[in-house]
Amino acid sequence: MTPTLPDEADAWVHAWRDRLNDSDEFADAAAGFEAAILFVVQPDERYDGDPVRMLVDVVDGECAAAEAVAADTDADYDYALRGPYEAWKALLRDELDTAEAVMGGPFDVEGDTLALMSHREAFLAMVQTARDVDVEFAY
Repeated sequence: MTPTLPDEADAWVHAWRDRLNDSDEFADAAAGFEAAILFVVQPDERYDGDPVRMLVDVVDGECAAAEAVAADTDADYDYALRGPYEAWKALLRDELDTAEAVMGGPFDVEGDTLALMSHREAFLAMVQTARDVDVEFAY
């Protein structure tokens, strides 16, 4: 069954975790990379619900954990990527260039961007793998 975003974020992020762990490209790109990354889908003119937060833990080429986290839960993370719902749709549909979206586009990055850029290939492999996960959009 194909998960729907934003309503079934936990199912979607679990499918993403499984895809990451099956990806040789991600394993190679993320070797030596260790970080907790918070991905946040923010409300916009299309989606007016609560922010959807997903926490992904990467440990040396593996996705050690991935889960949706409640808005009122303190999540410990190294980096955060936040963007409006429509931008997430475009990114996951491969209609938006990842580097452009992050470096001046609709997404905001929190954390040490210099350190994140040293692991750019891992981050790009994560996004590419996310695009391979079946998803439907509620809005």
